Amino acid sequence: MRKAVYIILFSVLILNIAVSAPQSASKSAPQTASPPSGWDLLRKIVLIPGLSSQEGKVSDFIQAALPSSLKVQRDAKSNVWFTVGDGKPHILFVAHLDELGFLVDKITPQGTVLLRVRGGLLPQTCEARPFVIHTAKGPVEGVIQPKPDYYLSQTAAASPARAAQSPAQMTSQPLPVPAAAPAPSQKPPQAAAQPAPKPTPAQAKAPAQAPAKPQGQAPAAEPVELYLGCSSEQEVRALGVAEGDQVLFKKRLVDLAPDILATRAVDDRAGCAALLAAALRLDWTKIKTRTITFAWDVEEETGLNGAQLLAKTLKPDYVFAIDTFVSTDSPLENKRFGYAVLGKGAVLRSIDTSNVTPKIEIRKVARIAEGRKIPIQIRNSRGGNDGSVFVADGAADIPLSWAGAYAHSFIEKIVKSDLEALTDLIAALVEEWK
Repeated sequence: MRKAVYIILFSVLILNIAVSAPQSASKSAPQTASPPSGWDLLRKIVLIPGLSSQEGKVSDFIQAALPSSLKVQRDAKSNVWFTVGDGKPHILFVAHLDELGFLVDKITPQGTVLLRVRGGLLPQTCEARPFVIHTAKGPVEGVIQPKPDYYLSQTAAASPARAAQSPAQMTSQPLPVPAAAPAPSQKPPQAAAQPAPKPTPAQAKAPAQAPAKPQGQAPAAEPVELYLGCSSEQEVRALGVAEGDQVLFKKRLVDLAPDILATRAVDDRAGCAALLAAALRLDWTKIKTRTITFAWDVEEETGLNGAQLLAKTLKPDYVFAIDTFVSTDSPLENKRFGYAVLGKGAVLRSIDTSNVTPKIEIRKVARIAEGRKIPIQIRNSRGGNDGSVFVADGAADIPLSWAGAYAHSFIEKIVKSDLEALTDLIAALVEEWK
């Protein structure tokens, strides 16, 4: 009996040691958190205001996320970059921080705010939409005032014949059916010629009118006006609004699916997020025999100004500009040009408006992607990229992208797997490019 009790006690002791050993080991072992993904970073960085020429808060985010060991640099324009390694080749990766929007140009006595556009945003798409003025006191919300013909202009695109009708007629009458064309053997009816009326004595003495503007000449842009619910300039200024404040679309993240996102400023915050995610993932102590620079620059949307400033001091042999690929992967667009399928991986822009990528470099990227099983599409597009300003000093410009739908709109669409593929490709190029 006593022997049986000893056996039971010994078994209990062994069981307690087995259960507690992993727990004590886990307490003593340091826990290392995995770096954030590009997708998680995008969901944060895309909401930070950063109009072209006012990117400081986005630069703050990038700078705070990078470890101090990388010796991050920042200039007066808020370009942010770091350089690791030594020797040739010098490889630069660059994404732009800025976004499209408006600046406060003038506050009217009636309490509205006149705006000046920054970048390639179409003002007519902004009418009746919510925008936010980012003031020193905090955000102030308003709505872009629609033009008097707003309703007519929205329906005219679908049916020019209805543009002359009243709103009541448009909702009550069917679309007009065009008259049948005359048969080839028939001549269209001719209106009877009427003699020109003789001018009256008063018309004859009137001064000649100024000639009409040449057909096709663009009219002067009408001012964009923001309504804040105020009735005087004093009320507006009391909210903290001042000339020069940035005015951006009121952003929200629209999850079309668990892995599909649509919002404003995916161009180029997705590129910034992919570059940052790769920077946090890589082991920079292994970069010995070449030089790698990661840069986040400003004012791309208004003239590549940030890249031009960097080009005065950085002289890379290769530059990978990370920016959106404006894809025609949407229902109403022609697929013959600019067609990169969303969800099919990263994109290499072989030709765009500012650059032709050398074929030998395209093949090198494709080989590295194939070796790492990273999906990639090689496509042509319009638009420029930051890398083009470095070509004059001898760099090869190799733009990398993701397929983005509805660029420069309020619903720029991106697929999670494409951003992951782009991040993987950046990391692979850092480790393998020679």
